[in-house]
Amino acid sequence: MELWNKKYPDFIGYNCRITAFDLMKDKISVKADAKVNASNLFMDQDALKHAPAKKVTRKQKHAFETLYSTLNTAYTTDVDTHIKKQKKAWKQNEVKISGTKASLITVVFHSSFGENENELFIGHAGVLVPTKDKKLLFVEKLSFSLPYQVLKFDNRKQLKNYLMGMYDTSWGQEEAKPFIMENTKTAL
Repeated sequence: MELWNKKYPDFIGYNCRITAFDLMKDKISVKADAKVNASNLFMDQDALKHAPAKKVTRKQKHAFETLYSTLNTAYTTDVDTHIKKQKKAWKQNEVKISGTKASLITVVFHSSFGENENELFIGHAGVLVPTKDKKLLFVEKLSFSLPYQVLKFDNRKQLKNYLMGMYDTSWGQEEAKPFIMENTKTAL
């Protein structure tokens, strides 16, 4: 980290959302005037702004912010309510992922600050790639300062168990469990 900070004092690196989007950006389209709430993407925006090489065009940045947009949601721990909200927002914003065998995997979190302040946000993202031997490779970046990694799974159930083991950590709180999307559909 010391060497990194010395060479790139204003660049914190890439995270999971940037990495997954970069791998899939040519396969993602959104409505040109899509409604965006990028309030939870301030670190991502800073990383893209200070990156040593330009990662995204203006149009791609809009797609990035639309895809990962924070959504207002209901004050409930009912996961199905939140899944419907996420799907509806992506449908309204015409979020589409097509033309590839790879899939964008997102882990969506519910954040509750009381009855009147509830949000959904994508807290983790990766790319799922099928192999010729019918296995699945999951490409992810765990954080700005951690390395990229590729994990191999036999099936989507193993991927779900891995992701929920990593991110279903709000026991006993007022938030709903996280849920996983594959492209724009509920996964696993």
